[in-house]
Amino acid sequence: MQIFLYTIIFIMGCFFGSFCTLAVYRIPKKEDILIKHSYCPNCNHKLGFLDLFPLFSYILLRGKCRYCKTKIRPRYFIIELCSGIAFLLLTISLKVNIDNLNIISLLFNFIYVSILVIIAGIDKEKKSIDRNVLTTGFIIEIAYMIYECTLKNVDVYKYVIYFIALIILLVISTISLKVKMKERYFIQVLFLSLYMIIFGGAYIYILTVILTLISLAFYKLTIKKKEELPIGFFICVSNILTILITNFICNYLMWYKRGY
Repeated sequence: MQIFLYTIIFIMGCFFGSFCTLAVYRIPKKEDILIKHSYCPNCNHKLGFLDLFPLFSYILLRGKCRYCKTKIRPRYFIIELCSGIAFLLLTISLKVNIDNLNIISLLFNFIYVSILVIIAGIDKEKKSIDRNVLTTGFIIEIAYMIYECTLKNVDVYKYVIYFIALIILLVISTISLKVKMKERYFIQVLFLSLYMIIFGGAYIYILTVILTLISLAFYKLTIKKKEELPIGFFICVSNILTILITNFICNYLMWYKRGY
């Protein structure tokens, strides 16, 4: 049964990843991401069911559009695969099984990862952290906070502090609409940082920042082009990796202690 659960989670992750690729392409263009039918960005032909199945469609079509034979960007396949792997590893790291399956909590974790994937994808392409995507993430996060405070014994004061910080950033963000792009991007990064802190806590965020700085330094050393760094992309990827790594390390330490 556990293998069956992991298989379902991986497939679900691939479908989430497929939606993320659609969102990354359409959101900067102000296109609908929920109702409008999927189409080829080159010939605008509507895609059928066989064209939309994550991973397999790309492989079967050999990375080309069925209708105009234009090459499909590899990022679609990569994001779908990475999302499936991330969902699977997250499930394993959280020690989720059939007996202790908390669908709401697990779904919230999956949505969090998906939000970061969308933000990272848009920032990589446009060097901008989309405010609407981040706002959606905050709304979902606040809803989950209310759920936790209602059903679980949690520290309410911590969430009150986060909420006050969010209000302050919203005020600053509204004022920043008239400032230069660089300053506005910095405020967007602050918003993203608060989003991560609310989800994973300060320690996870500190480790995320360290991994981000290492990644940025490596990127600057290997890529000689003088271009604006997509900080949002690096911090999102680093946060996902940090969560997975720390979860597995904690699990190993718990297992090690039980052995003694």
